[in-house]
Amino acid sequence: MVSAGNGFSCALTGQEVWCWGRNTTGQLGVGDDTDSLVPERVGTLPIATDVSAGHDHACAIDAGNGVWCWGNNAFGEVGDGTTSTEVSTPVPVPGLQATQVSAGDGSTCALTTTATVECWGDNNFGELGDGTTADASTPQPVTGLPPITQIAVGYFHACALDVSGSVWCWGDNSGGALGIGKKNGISDVPVAARLSGATYIAAGSADSCAILTGGDLQCWGGNAVGQLGTGNTVNHPVPAQVFGVTSGAQQVTLGQGFGCAIISTAVPTAFCWGDGDVYGNLGTGSFSQQSSIPVPVFGLTTSPTGLATGPAQLSAGDHHACAAMQTGEVECWGEGNFGNLGDGSTASRAIPTLTIGMENQAVFSVSAGTSTGCAITAFGGLELSCWGEDAGDGSPVSTVHTSAVAVTGLPAGGVSQVSAAFGGCAVTLLGGLSTGADCWGDNSKGELGNNTTTDATSAVKVKKLSAVQAITTSDLHACALAHHGEVLCWGSNSNGQLGDGTTTDRHTPVQVTGLPANATQVEAGGRHTCALLVDGTVWCWGKGGNGELGNGSTSDSSVPVQVTGLPAAVQIAIGGNQLSGNSSCALTMSGGVFCWGWNNSGQLGNGTTTDSDVPVAVTGLGSGVLAIADDGSTACAVTTAETASCWGDNSVGELGDGAIGGNVTTPVTVGGFTALGGAISSENGASVCGISITGAAVCWGWNGDGQLGDGSTTSSPVPTPVTGL
Repeated sequence: MVSAGNGFSCALTGQEVWCWGRNTTGQLGVGDDTDSLVPERVGTLPIATDVSAGHDHACAIDAGNGVWCWGNNAFGEVGDGTTSTEVSTPVPVPGLQATQVSAGDGSTCALTTTATVECWGDNNFGELGDGTTADASTPQPVTGLPPITQIAVGYFHACALDVSGSVWCWGDNSGGALGIGKKNGISDVPVAARLSGATYIAAGSADSCAILTGGDLQCWGGNAVGQLGTGNTVNHPVPAQVFGVTSGAQQVTLGQGFGCAIISTAVPTAFCWGDGDVYGNLGTGSFSQQSSIPVPVFGLTTSPTGLATGPAQLSAGDHHACAAMQTGEVECWGEGNFGNLGDGSTASRAIPTLTIGMENQAVFSVSAGTSTGCAITAFGGLELSCWGEDAGDGSPVSTVHTSAVAVTGLPAGGVSQVSAAFGGCAVTLLGGLSTGADCWGDNSKGELGNNTTTDATSAVKVKKLSAVQAITTSDLHACALAHHGEVLCWGSNSNGQLGDGTTTDRHTPVQVTGLPANATQVEAGGRHTCALLVDGTVWCWGKGGNGELGNGSTSDSSVPVQVTGLPAAVQIAIGGNQLSGNSSCALTMSGGVFCWGWNNSGQLGNGTTTDSDVPVAVTGLGSGVLAIADDGSTACAVTTAETASCWGDNSVGELGDGAIGGNVTTPVTVGGFTALGGAISSENGASVCGISITGAAVCWGWNGDGQLGDGSTTSSPVPTPVTGL
């Protein structure tokens, strides 16, 4: 399970609790107050069965029904009898045996093993339900409740579900959050909301929801931004119908001004509604959407084939949300300013992104480069291994590794993201925070960024970089997405691919000029580069001779130009090399794929081999694509059914369908590969790698330099497991 709080998140996996994001009051439970961009295990906590992230504290239940809390304790919300300002490691709540715990703004409630409810912490609005408004640093019984089966604590109110299906709420009634027909006041004891037959409840900032028998979803309370999902922005002091959801609701969660639910239509799908503000917390791909009716979260659906790939549970925080997937991984979206998405960055994401680093994910990132492949694993930390040539293990450059070896020279804190090429680059970490990037391999044009042109057989630090969200490499240049969305590039600049207005090679990073907004993704091709901006537009620069800049021209540009005629995008994939043309692809908000540029092998996927200087739609994929990859000659996509398809050059089996030779101008299915979380990679080479549903790294295509990592140098037209990880 996963629980999203205010700028941080926690997850329960393998009976261990992991937390990430904001940590100003010790709410990550790891003994310090340093934010973390990736999950850290709450190591002093016993085996856990439940976890809840509140505003700036968290609580968990151990296998013996004991309750533990940590984080801010100004109001006594940790429950240990004190009111210290910070408790950075879990402490037991004395004398309490519970089956569920729920953390709110400054208060906490627990459902005891005897079906009663006890609460503690802030009580200004009567949110402890004990008949007073006095704070309490130890658990206090909520008065007047029948036997209870579930609890939900919001910001300043709480609700409980009893055995008969009635809902009881107490605390602040602003906007009608208690569901009793009034829109203001407080109640320091439980009052009955006006509905019956409930099976599941949720509480938010000033709103509440209940799922009724049969999956009918009803919500009540404040609704200024459509956070009740009722199709309007009118407050509802009594339960009101969520638009279109009279059946099929399986779980509901409420955050700050928005809500989400798992709803079964044809297949179980995640939906959100309310205010997506500037963070994209509705998960639709938009950073500005507000919707008073449920809209589907991009990509979070169970496979129509019945594979267990969809969302199992959702949790909404202040401005972000997370999903625990049936495959075991966690995906988050929305605000990422504190690392609360757990993807190794501080970028906000308008579509779900995979949280990295929890031990249940043996391989959580893979990259296929020109002569090198790499993967990040979680064995003992965020470890990086590579295979092929230039594997970064200290061996001579010409050494071929046919299975994975550890990259040497990296900082002890591990890495959060990798991009492979002739060698590669990785985002490095220290204490969970990005310290910049390290690179290794070919450096003939200064593409290692260390102000030399000397090749490196082990990782060397890129100069003039500090906090980095992501990195991308090509044959001879590399780029980084910096902390606040700036783009910096270095290496070869023969066609202006560094985007600094010149064609001068740079041996250290220089900032790309002329981007009208911050970027959320940058991708380097052979001799061009593209960036996806926060507004969904795509801008490219560098070589344009085959139309790969997508602006209706075949001219080079040393500064960014906007790709024309492209719907709002959520991901880009760029490919090519120094000796051939380049191509570009984008995944749109609606789940379609468009490509442009070089097309001699059919890599644009539109049934032709004619170059295009503007985006053209890939045919045969529909609108259910999760992720894309492009090496310049071959492109691939992973669908919501977790299947993969590829198109373009197949001279060495890079389409993965069992055949070798020829060009294929429309997508064909990769054989025997079910992708985990939409993971697929192909960067400037003739091989493709992905993560299978079992969590293993697999690759196919060209293997002359051992870049498939399967123990041989024989190319493979079907996915083969990487060995040595």
